[in-house]
Amino acid sequence: MRTGARFYRLLGEPAAEWEGADLPLGPPQARRLFALLLIQAGQLVSCDRIIDELWGAAPPASAKVQVQGLVSGLRRALRSPLGDQPILTRGAAYLLDARPEETDGGRFTCLAAHGRELLARGSHREAARRFQEALALWRGPVLAGVPVAAEVVARWEDQRLSVLEDRVEAELGLGEHERLVPELRDMLAAAPFRERTCGQLMTALARAGRMAEALDVYGKWRRRLVDELGVEPSSAIRALQEEILCDGPKMTAREYPAYREPAVPSQLPPGIPDFVGREALVKDLLAELVPAGDRGTPRVLLLTGAGGIGKSSLAIRLAHEVAEEYPDGRLFASLRGTTTEPRSPEAVLAGFLRAFGVPSDAIPADVDESACLFRSMVHGRRVLLVLDDAAGEAQLRPLLPAGGGCAVLVTSRFALDGLEIGRPVPLDVLPPADAAALLARLTGSGEIDEDSDAAQQVLEYCGGLPLALRIVGSRIGDRSGWRLADVAVELSVERRRLDWLRAGDLAVRSSLSLGYRQLAPDGQRLFRRLGLLPAADFPAWAAGLADGGDPVHVDGVLEDLRHRHMIQPVCRGTGGIPRYRVHDLLRAFAVEEVSAEPERERADTVERVLGGWLWLAEKAAGRLPGSVLLPEPGTAARTAVDETLVAEPHSWFQGELPALEAAVSQAADAGLGELAWEIAVVAASYFDHSGLYAEWSRCHRRALVAARASGRARGEAALLRGIGQLHLYWDDYPEATRALIESYRISERIGDPAGRARALTGLCVVARSTGRPEESRATAKRALAIFTEIGDVLGMAHLHTSHAVASAELDLLDEAEAELDEAWRLCVELDDPHRMALVLRRQGQLHLRRKDPRGAMSCLRRALELLESLSDELCAAQVRLDIGRTYTTLGERQAAAKVLTGASSQFTGAGNRSSAAACARLLGALSGS
Repeated sequence: MRTGARFYRLLGEPAAEWEGADLPLGPPQARRLFALLLIQAGQLVSCDRIIDELWGAAPPASAKVQVQGLVSGLRRALRSPLGDQPILTRGAAYLLDARPEETDGGRFTCLAAHGRELLARGSHREAARRFQEALALWRGPVLAGVPVAAEVVARWEDQRLSVLEDRVEAELGLGEHERLVPELRDMLAAAPFRERTCGQLMTALARAGRMAEALDVYGKWRRRLVDELGVEPSSAIRALQEEILCDGPKMTAREYPAYREPAVPSQLPPGIPDFVGREALVKDLLAELVPAGDRGTPRVLLLTGAGGIGKSSLAIRLAHEVAEEYPDGRLFASLRGTTTEPRSPEAVLAGFLRAFGVPSDAIPADVDESACLFRSMVHGRRVLLVLDDAAGEAQLRPLLPAGGGCAVLVTSRFALDGLEIGRPVPLDVLPPADAAALLARLTGSGEIDEDSDAAQQVLEYCGGLPLALRIVGSRIGDRSGWRLADVAVELSVERRRLDWLRAGDLAVRSSLSLGYRQLAPDGQRLFRRLGLLPAADFPAWAAGLADGGDPVHVDGVLEDLRHRHMIQPVCRGTGGIPRYRVHDLLRAFAVEEVSAEPERERADTVERVLGGWLWLAEKAAGRLPGSVLLPEPGTAARTAVDETLVAEPHSWFQGELPALEAAVSQAADAGLGELAWEIAVVAASYFDHSGLYAEWSRCHRRALVAARASGRARGEAALLRGIGQLHLYWDDYPEATRALIESYRISERIGDPAGRARALTGLCVVARSTGRPEESRATAKRALAIFTEIGDVLGMAHLHTSHAVASAELDLLDEAEAELDEAWRLCVELDDPHRMALVLRRQGQLHLRRKDPRGAMSCLRRALELLESLSDELCAAQVRLDIGRTYTTLGERQAAAKVLTGASSQFTGAGNRSSAAACARLLGALSGS
């Protein structure tokens, strides 16, 4: 991975830098190796050549090993904080992976080439500037302090002198001959046989009217050439001498009038004084925009994102920061891409050309000809363009310059995936810290400090959207007496939120509406129906159910919405299905738009989508360990979806947990009590398995209100049974009893024997946990009889186990063993490894009661192995508690402490107070003994 923060220097002492700080290269041999790799940057250098360079004809026997050690040391020295490694191994050779712009030698070469191109076109001032930038990179002789082949030093020194002469030629073209004379005399003295330098000194003197001095320079130079080298001057410099003798036209200062700068347009809008946030991104993009040699292509940044996300503000901030780097022009154009009539490329080009002084009657009517003229005008110049609100790739292509000295900032609501050039920079909402900083800047930090809770609510309602935050700041400033608490109240009502978020010509609804109106009819339908989904984060299949159309077509429409930044991809969910998110304010807009659809259509859509959630949740729950809590299905309509989505049920439930909670709430709000209770009860299988008691409680209590309101008695009983189980886990036995008894009575009233048995199962646990084992056995027998009568094998296995536990507490150990044997037989019949593990745990406890700790440990380890393979950490923690007891009995204190500490942490996290207390008691006994 390239970071762009590493830089290598060879024009002077060899050096490597990271973000401007020198990196230690190590001992002299390491510096020599670094120099060799740097000279050949981007090329392979064989190990044999390295050995030859370092040791000559008499290398040590360990030369290859020493080279490897030197390379390893350099790699450690050059490794960035991000971990990327620039020295690569290719067989028996090494390569320094550095682009030209990452070395001063590469930058020098690029700047020199660019300067010569400018010089050839007569752009003397810009050429001189490039040559001077190139020469400024030199800090001394090439690779000073490191033994380097003489021809390498000579080659680089010749390049330096050539660029110095190029700079002089450019400045002579600007009429600066008088100023250059002293410098040229010094240059000729330092390199007395360079013919071009001699010719340039002669030219400067002649143009200054000092003909005799010019001819004297030639005469002395010729004599030295003949005396020391035995050669005559070339025909070119002899021709120059003749021209001076004849006072040729090229030698008169009159031919070099004052240099006239071309028009330099500066069209940037005013900067944003209160721009806040995105500091890391700003730093990264500024580094991209600062010219560093001619790359051959312009620097193009494509800032894309939803309306109001801050694209234009960021572009203008960047443009003002780098404006001085582009002295030949700063152009700005609003392309009106979100209007019904985007600007044509030819109209934009005409404006640019006029800004450069091209008369209107000289501007071609043909867009291709205008584009060619524009590119010719900016070629070789440093020009910055800001193209705001682009409609798409076709509008942009004719507007892009070709020269590497230019930079372009594009903003668009479209992703611009089809543009052949440019770095995509998709913008998201502001991170919470940046959003808070912007709100503080707009309203005054004192306002936020005084009411941090209200500020947090406002930030949540605005969802990090800079436009919304600016409107809040504006309205607080315009309305004396308004405080953040007042704003929070106004924004808390979703249906009025967009009404409130407007100030002057700023309005969130208007901004969002621009994108919506540009959608095709099928895009508008799907987008507004996203407002009927239970959550802002949704999988593609849910959008397909909301649309009701062909899934393949819906995928295409979703991609178009993504391209327009009206939804954002967040990840791929289970089964590889794409997931998206719609911003809260965009969702509020979708809710507004969908409210215009007929009520029956909206209701059908909601039921269809919620039916899909229920169908998938049931399929996923069916792949989890069986639960005695799960009742028979209700009467809510299911919508079939691809079942492969729940091939990994734990992952699916984990990823869809927020959506499932939202689905229960939506069903409850819509008066769909049957759907509400069924989704909640099915999800409880996962909640129970994963110890998500808070989520379980929220869903069940929300659904319970809906079930009661809609007269869904069976659902009410099932939800109360789940709430009772939660109170059991929390050791709140009075509340558990109330919920379970109410569940039993409802089930009895509606004639639901399975419901009665499930309620009795919970009451059996209450009795046992409160020290009433006889009552627990009696209750277990009643529940067992019902499960046996209706043929519920899972319930029978569960109740045989419960009966066994109560019997063991009464020291009826043989009866307990018989019950557990029967429970095991039923588990084998069910092929239920989870239930087998629970029976094995109880068998282990029974062994402990019989003073057989080794038999207990055998059963408990088998149980733990099964539960860990099923990823049931809570039940595994219960087994670890029993293993801790067993280790204690065996006198293995260290092993007991280790396993009990792990179990205690699990119980504490789940809120299981009684089991956590049991661990604490055992650990206390261990530490005290």
